[in-house]
Amino acid sequence: MSDYLPEEALTHILSRLPPKSLIKFRCVSKSWNSLISTPYFISLHAQQSALSNSRADPVTDFIVRRYSKDEKAEIYSVHSDSAEFLEQNYVRIENPFRHMTRFYYRILGSSNGVLCLSDDLFGHTHSIFLWNPVIRRKVALPLPKATFESTWPCMCVLGFGFDVKNGDFKVVRVAYAQVDYGYSVPPKAFVNGKVHWVAYRSKARQDEVENLIIVFDMSNEVFDELPLPDILTNELPFNLNAAVLDHSLAIYQCDARSWSKSCSIWVMKKYGDVESWSKHLHINVEEGFGTILGVRRNGDILLTARNGGLIAYNQDTKATMELGILGTKDSFYVCSHAESLALLIEGEEAREHPPSENLDQCGSSGDNDEDPYERVTKGEVRKQTSMLQYLTAMLEGWFM
Repeated sequence: MSDYLPEEALTHILSRLPPKSLIKFRCVSKSWNSLISTPYFISLHAQQSALSNSRADPVTDFIVRRYSKDEKAEIYSVHSDSAEFLEQNYVRIENPFRHMTRFYYRILGSSNGVLCLSDDLFGHTHSIFLWNPVIRRKVALPLPKATFESTWPCMCVLGFGFDVKNGDFKVVRVAYAQVDYGYSVPPKAFVNGKVHWVAYRSKARQDEVENLIIVFDMSNEVFDELPLPDILTNELPFNLNAAVLDHSLAIYQCDARSWSKSCSIWVMKKYGDVESWSKHLHINVEEGFGTILGVRRNGDILLTARNGGLIAYNQDTKATMELGILGTKDSFYVCSHAESLALLIEGEEAREHPPSENLDQCGSSGDNDEDPYERVTKGEVRKQTSMLQYLTAMLEGWFM
């Protein structure tokens, strides 16, 4: 077919096809393989995908990750936002990292079809991966020279995003310490080409702190600050999480010390305009919930439930519905996902392998008599308790 089509026309046609089809079409001929594997074509395909997603009423896919009690492993699946968000309506993704870490990876974020994973969720960072689950390619990133031991007593946080200016993915690692006038930096969000963390710092008076947003520009590699709404400035900082809602910077305000019954979502409607902060909505769930995971196009809010499942909260009826998707409560992660050819050239094949016979290499610590699901649940509780105790101790005398 390509013998009868100008290369420009062929490139134009192929750039509109889904990545899975393009991977197969590389086997048609050497010329097709060469074309699809060029940086120019991959960039053109990403531009076409961005244009399609910018049109009115685009169909969005979500990636859902959770730790399964039945399979005793983390599961990744793709759910279409145009369908019922139920257990039976998803496409399973091969997980090449299954059994490679003790419990499951921290997902730092998703950008341009690529997930960034780190194994620092229950300890120190030993590996960071970029992973394109659609085309099954991954890249292992080199670890920084500054380790946990060399920066102690500093804490470290990671951020992930795409540098549009230079056309590359970047991971930023921030080490911070508790000092009189410094920052503390919990979770992050990537929007407008920048990583955002909710942070707090002590003011001139030792018994006062203020919350704010720390910003890192991925292209220019500089830090900046953004003020929060006045009402959130003196909120307990571990009750605030930076997020992305409909391509806008958002803040989830929930009580992290217990199962929340209510939560507020704040949105910066015009990026960089402090006056554009507004309370987007307030939800109240009598039976309580754990974490806000995302918002669907129909307005339903995805939450973790007390039983470790995924639930949807309807803003109109104020009712919740169990979706039948089960996992440990802290293992859930939900993000919108666009397919891409990213990592096709520089990545290596990423396929799911059977469990290793030597479980100690996967961090089981010899606890063969204990159910893996129970170990994960206990690990989540220990992690959350330790973090809350750490933050509470740091804030004692300021808020308490």
